[in-house]
Amino acid sequence: MKIGFDAKRAFNNATGLGNYSRSIIQSLSENNKHHDIYLFTPTKNSSLFNPDLENIQIITPKKGINKKIWRFKTIKSDLKKLDIDIFHGLSNEIPIGIQTKTVVTIHDLLFLKYPHFYNFFDRMIYKYKSKMACQKADKIIAISKQTKDDIIKYYNINPEKIHVIYQSCHKDFINRKTEDEIEESIQKELKAPYFLYVGSIEKRKNLIFLLQALKQTKNMRLICVGYKTEYYKKVWNFIIKNNLKTKVSFLDIKKPNILSILYQKSRGLIYPSIDEGFGIPIIEAMYSQVPVIISDQNVFQEIGGKDAYYFKKNNIESLIQQMEKTWSNSTERNNRIQKNFEYVQNFNEKKQSNEIMNIYNTLLQ
Repeated sequence: MKIGFDAKRAFNNATGLGNYSRSIIQSLSENNKHHDIYLFTPTKNSSLFNPDLENIQIITPKKGINKKIWRFKTIKSDLKKLDIDIFHGLSNEIPIGIQTKTVVTIHDLLFLKYPHFYNFFDRMIYKYKSKMACQKADKIIAISKQTKDDIIKYYNINPEKIHVIYQSCHKDFINRKTEDEIEESIQKELKAPYFLYVGSIEKRKNLIFLLQALKQTKNMRLICVGYKTEYYKKVWNFIIKNNLKTKVSFLDIKKPNILSILYQKSRGLIYPSIDEGFGIPIIEAMYSQVPVIISDQNVFQEIGGKDAYYFKKNNIESLIQQMEKTWSNSTERNNRIQKNFEYVQNFNEKKQSNEIMNIYNTLLQ
């Protein structure tokens, strides 16, 4: 079988869609070495992704061809020349007018559910590409039941066309390390107990809500790791105004092995996001064997299982209660950590790879 992937995100995105793309490509190629894998990308970044398996070929547009137009439209001729059997769009889109059998992964439709978090032009582009992909693809992979429900609701897609396949996380969170080379400045931050926040610093992730809860606690600290958007200015102003500088730290962590250690040494992950298509920090924390504090949104209950610590959405007192439960050691805390660790084994690359290959094989029967 010749499998083509839209690999733009794998080569160019350090987190999020990039992590998902690299996970799919690596697990499928490693577990199915008798198949030929073709990675279609307008640009390469070998420092971010450098697959070296014999069954992988990287395809880029020829010199002089517009890279954006190639990825969205003229890539069809390359797929035909290479006789690709399956083309998988890994990030909410597929080429227009594609004739090859196609699969698309839809991560979320949050731009439709929460339009106020996105600018008008981005919303229009996201809607056009994702709707067209859902309508034209032969099969759709949704990364959660919540995302599947949203695809049906907003795009009126036949549920039988949509398959829920959960993703995994980076192997450094699964193959946990207890020691590594950490900069001295980071080591100092880890000496005192802390909660961990992981995610972009943007409005939808709801960090100020968490800081409002932190303000009402006495001895708790918070370390934040994530890309800073314009929203960070509002976050920082809140910290200054409420004298929280000694209680909140922001660390720039790029390597997953270092982030894994931050998880392990924390008192737990607090994930206050308003909504997600999945919420990968949840399973990173469970693999790291620390408590997970999340809101009682359906998607978080789906990913977090029954033993995460849930607070009522937008209820600060409820969040503070869960923070107090997890700050100190207890038998209940340890039991929940162990049950979460057993539960998170359902989110693994081998299972993900097998389920995706089943979809490919069904399409070619």
